[in-house]
Amino acid sequence: MRLRSFSTGIRREIWRAISGPMLGLLVAACLIPSMIYFSIAEARLKERVDNLANATLATMQDHIWQYDLEDAQQLLDSYVEIGAVTGARVSDGKFIDLTAGTPGDYVTGYSLELPLYGGGQSSDVEIGTLRLEASKSGIWEFILVRIIATIVTSAVFVFFTAFLALRLLDRTLLQPVLTISDTLKEHSGDLGSLNIDLDDGPAPRPRDELTGLVDAIHGMRDQILSSQAVLNASMSKLTHVARFARLGYATLDSTLDRFVDCDPAFASSFNMSVQEVLDVDVRGEFLGRFLRDENPDRLNSIRARLHKGQMSEGVLKFTLNNDEIRYFRHIIRPFIDKVMGHSALEIIILDVTEQKIVEEQLLQAQKLDAIGMLTGGVAHDFNNLLAIISGNIELTLLSLESPQERAFLEVALSAVGSGATLTQQLLSFARKQPLSPTHFDAAELMRDSSALFDTSVGEAIDLEIVADDDLWRTFADPEKLKTTLLNLVVNSRDAMPDGGLLTIEISNCRLSEEYAASHVDVSPGEYVRISVNDTGYGMSQETIQHAIEPFFTTKGVGKGTGLGLPMAFGFAKQSDGHLEVYSELGIGTSVKLYLPRSTEEDVPPVNRNRGKQRPDFTGMVVLLIEDNTDLRAMFKTMLVSMGCVVRDAEDGPKALKMAETISQVDVILSDVILPRGMNGNEVVNRLTPLFPEAAVIFMSGFSENSIIHNGRLDPEVTLLQKPFGGDELVAAIISAHVFPLKPRK
Repeated sequence: MRLRSFSTGIRREIWRAISGPMLGLLVAACLIPSMIYFSIAEARLKERVDNLANATLATMQDHIWQYDLEDAQQLLDSYVEIGAVTGARVSDGKFIDLTAGTPGDYVTGYSLELPLYGGGQSSDVEIGTLRLEASKSGIWEFILVRIIATIVTSAVFVFFTAFLALRLLDRTLLQPVLTISDTLKEHSGDLGSLNIDLDDGPAPRPRDELTGLVDAIHGMRDQILSSQAVLNASMSKLTHVARFARLGYATLDSTLDRFVDCDPAFASSFNMSVQEVLDVDVRGEFLGRFLRDENPDRLNSIRARLHKGQMSEGVLKFTLNNDEIRYFRHIIRPFIDKVMGHSALEIIILDVTEQKIVEEQLLQAQKLDAIGMLTGGVAHDFNNLLAIISGNIELTLLSLESPQERAFLEVALSAVGSGATLTQQLLSFARKQPLSPTHFDAAELMRDSSALFDTSVGEAIDLEIVADDDLWRTFADPEKLKTTLLNLVVNSRDAMPDGGLLTIEISNCRLSEEYAASHVDVSPGEYVRISVNDTGYGMSQETIQHAIEPFFTTKGVGKGTGLGLPMAFGFAKQSDGHLEVYSELGIGTSVKLYLPRSTEEDVPPVNRNRGKQRPDFTGMVVLLIEDNTDLRAMFKTMLVSMGCVVRDAEDGPKALKMAETISQVDVILSDVILPRGMNGNEVVNRLTPLFPEAAVIFMSGFSENSIIHNGRLDPEVTLLQKPFGGDELVAAIISAHVFPLKPRK
């Protein structure tokens, strides 16, 4: 299996996150040895010149004192010829000026100037100076060979390590995800032939979350096929009934291209009178006008069947004079009119517009559910990877003192935070984020957030917040609502680059049973409606159809993630609400968020952190249960660095067996999803009687589990959402435990 291009997608983000630290390590691996090699080479060069000067100084003094300039010149030339120096010079400042090589070169690496003396034994007279110069080329030659070897070794090690990491990630996660995505994208539409195969080679892929996702998709496929079979059977019966009920009946003379008969139901279906139908030119006006948006290939197929004398049955899309779209199921039977002797068509139509809309909404909902399962599964695995990366980076930062190295790791940690935000947005769309709903006043929340919204839209856009006077309270997660509205406000801002008006309206609303019947997953009742309206570019109906699909965006490359509306849609559905998008090109867009009305009062939150002092973790015994080996090792290191005594197990049975040998446990820190047939909640229920005073903290990268129901946390449950850092872990322990603790002896 080979790595694909890094030009787009998650690979590019991962590569960006690790490329900076990799290059930094490579540069550091080159610069530090270079400085060492330079110092060594410079010292060697100085030592060589000094030794040469000390060895020949006396000889040179004799030549100059005796005025033997020829021998002195030969001695200077020998310095250069043997390569000891690149330039040499002897001068008395007046009469003697002998040179060899290139003295005075601007790239001189080291120079030595010594006085020359002559005279008797008791008194010496300075007769000149000897100057020796060595070029830096010797230093660079010494460094070059070694630095090349260092660069090659470091580059091979760094990039080989990065390649192995990316390859492992590609094989275990990204390639299977792309296989699932490509199979769904390239599927022709026949669900019966849909089959996703993740096996890589002759050996079957081991069971994991992705194979579970594939099984879920196949199960959904079977359910859809079953539903389609039931729907087709129902439509067949409905057509048979309509044939005898004469609903929308007409007779067409194929030779004259005129209707010769029709009933009022047929005429009213097209907003016409019976006489208008009988007078219309069928080929030029009726079909050309009403079927202008229908697929020409489908129309040609119907004509071919009728030409062969075969009956045609199906659904056609009609665009009426007021651009209203209607869908009619038709039955057309060719026959010979015995009176006129002409070929004729007997036509029966049934208006199935509402049924078609509901069917499309159902298919869209099933498609979004499938995408939601995919994104939720990816977010779970990706959260585990991010938790390992972020935890180890935090632990590394604790021991690093170099500002440059810390800067590299802090950039990587920031990238991990961006990845965590992305997975939270994916979980939001997939309706798998844990919510903490409460009863609150949406208008008050909007007013408190107005400064944030003003800052987000800028000065070119006028922001107005309008609320009903007698506004009902709503039941939802206020923080998630604030984040959702901020995303919608940013979308509206981007749709008005030249400025405009952005209005947030909060009002009471009742959704009728009729409205709920025409919209999938909508319950009739009382809601608080929050509308975000802008005067921007607007969207076409085709764009609106895809607006809530994740990563679909009309913005330029790098200007949007395509998760704003999908996140709002997921939040609305998870809150038992509804999201509606209305837009017109050139006029603007209105996104209406419906949240259920609340008639209950707020329940004051329980302050579980009763200790006011910073807790002392020294001696605290933590029972850690985590099946991921890397995560377990990282969490254990993090807890030990806080002073805790950690006992760890990889699954529930081992944790229970270990508990038999432990006399005291202060904190039980358990992953929710565990192997060996026991989830985290079941393990904790078995451990609680053994350690009744122990605080319980759950960890999860996926919220659809045993402690979260309908997207909401069970009461009195402390949950750490992966990935999390040391500060979040400390806060969770403080929240779950009564402090301060006394260290045990």
